[in-house]
Amino acid sequence: MFQSRSIALGGIVLICLTTSGFKSATVAAESKPSSVHAETFTLDNGLKVIVRPKKGSPVATVQVWYRVGSRNEHVGIRGIAHLFEHMMFRGSAHFGPEEHSRLIQKVGGYDNAFTAEDMTVFHETLPSAHFELPFELEADRMQSLKLDTDVLTKEREVVKEEFRQSLNNPFSRAYIEFRKRLFPGHPYAWTPLGDMGDLDKITVQDCLDFYNTYYAPNNAVLVVCGDVTVDQVRSVAKKYFGTLKASNHLPPVTQAQMQDRPAEKRIELKLDLEVPVVSLAWHIPPARHEDIPALEVLTAILSDGESSRLYRRMVRETKVAVHAMGFTLLQHDPGLYGVGAAYLPNQNTAEVERLLREEVARVIRDGVTPRELEKAVNQTLSDEIFGAYSADHLAHSLGDAELLEDDFRKSETVLDRYRALKPADVQAAAAKYLSPDREIVLLAEPRSRNWLYWIIGILKSFAALVSGWWDRISAAFK
Repeated sequence: MFQSRSIALGGIVLICLTTSGFKSATVAAESKPSSVHAETFTLDNGLKVIVRPKKGSPVATVQVWYRVGSRNEHVGIRGIAHLFEHMMFRGSAHFGPEEHSRLIQKVGGYDNAFTAEDMTVFHETLPSAHFELPFELEADRMQSLKLDTDVLTKEREVVKEEFRQSLNNPFSRAYIEFRKRLFPGHPYAWTPLGDMGDLDKITVQDCLDFYNTYYAPNNAVLVVCGDVTVDQVRSVAKKYFGTLKASNHLPPVTQAQMQDRPAEKRIELKLDLEVPVVSLAWHIPPARHEDIPALEVLTAILSDGESSRLYRRMVRETKVAVHAMGFTLLQHDPGLYGVGAAYLPNQNTAEVERLLREEVARVIRDGVTPRELEKAVNQTLSDEIFGAYSADHLAHSLGDAELLEDDFRKSETVLDRYRALKPADVQAAAAKYLSPDREIVLLAEPRSRNWLYWIIGILKSFAALVSGWWDRISAAFK
């Protein structure tokens, strides 16, 4: 599978974040900082190890984060990082195909993996009494993976089928096409799914070169969280990973200088959609930038649930849209911020765009209220606080911060950063990054607007008209 850190326009374009009803007093009562912090050490071969002891239940999570994803690919091998995620389960020197997962499940655990733009991650959660097992398995396949024509052929077809399934979803297809235009000159121009043509061309030698370059201890971070001690992890890490060889050459990401904005200011596609979707997007700084918390809070204020600004304005009040959304795509290199709406075909696209722009402009002009900020921050705090009960969540937060923000400790200060936000910070971030001159319009329309679409639109408009009449009549008799 592959994933991105944050919601982006694509296969999940119609998903909105939901708001929580937690009060600020509740969050404050449950958010006392933990006295336990993650510790780190580095083996002689360059493997960085992050350990976060967590008592309370006899469970441990072991995760290996490789600093390689679709960002490290180039034209000709697009999709190879995701392909490797699959091949890593096809056996190594001492374990057969799929034996890794069977052994983890045998002791009552579970494992999985994902590929993103900036990383490939393998993770296991199991009873802490067996926490040494993932070390043995991961170390074995880090440098003794079985790679041959048969393995490549089988896994290539699996990955290609995932690609085809994604193309069957028109929103995913739109996202893939938009990416090509949103990140010119940068590997972010393609998703971890890669390119179908490149997948067909990848050879065993390409795989060996990629594996020997990137799958090495000095290009990985080992994150362990749960009912373990730092001394236990240090001993076991040295035992299994200490003798592995470092990669002699880790090339920098080869890329042309990414432009401040694409040459295309308006990107339009015709797809097999039921309703048209329009989004306004802006490039934003990398995930480690100090302005990111303010932008993430702004996403919540604009599009987080039915009480959000966009939903109230576009769905409830003006009724020009059937759905409103927002997204923040955070990456190691510059990402994306966006707002959007899905609307019925009888609505005017220009009007939908105008309303989206007005809501963004209102934030830039008037800012956000203290209550809006409080609600958005509380949602983030509650997510982090309740996530801290899970060893898997804690480990993922540490790995994510290390690879995207270059410092795992930022996962432990996230609450402080959000608590410190003021309405003026959100307004300033909106003015800085969401200005009209940096805006890119993304429009995906139905390939053909047949009679069914028009009937649905007419019925929707009629229902809205009747609802308005009824509200006025009811008000007159009160």
